[in-house]
Amino acid sequence: MASSEQSPAPLQHRSLCSRVILLARKIRSDVASLLESYVERQGLDRTISLDSVDGVPAAAMEQGGELTVAERLDANLQAYRAFQVLLGEVLEEQRSHLTPLDTDFHASIQSVLLQVVALACQLGELLALLGHGRPAWEAASPEDPGHRSLFEMKLRGLKVLQELAHWTVRSVRDLRQVAKHSQGSGAAHGGQAQKE
Repeated sequence: MASSEQSPAPLQHRSLCSRVILLARKIRSDVASLLESYVERQGLDRTISLDSVDGVPAAAMEQGGELTVAERLDANLQAYRAFQVLLGEVLEEQRSHLTPLDTDFHASIQSVLLQVVALACQLGELLALLGHGRPAWEAASPEDPGHRSLFEMKLRGLKVLQELAHWTVRSVRDLRQVAKHSQGSGAAHGGQAQKE
């Protein structure tokens, strides 16, 4: 594929980073609308405490400045892979228990889920393009929702959507760093400087 020594890899990195950033922003916008619909349909207050809900990846970035390019991308990829499973569960709970007749609402959740799948694929592509192996996906087996009450299902769905929105903000920040890094390293040796 690479026709010469001077590979266009840095351009590909930046182009792919830009596409991922655009998709993350689109997801954020769609999730913002979905959150409004969600709290309205579930009869919840946006300020309700979700501390009791676990199993959802948090987007906090305590050590964000210390992460390497590969670690940043890997953290994002693992989070979006987890959100694929979580959104699938939220969708199933809505269809089966919470809003069985609201097909438009289900379609909105499905649309976000498909975008999250696409984002995870693009992040995996970016990792491969930067010379890092795609990490294996050890998908956690979906939790059995049978032990959750309807109220717990509602809270869990809200937490999934809120954390997904936070992750899209983190992803845009992370990917800007990755793009900046690949721009700087592209001037030197195309693929080597991604280690820092």
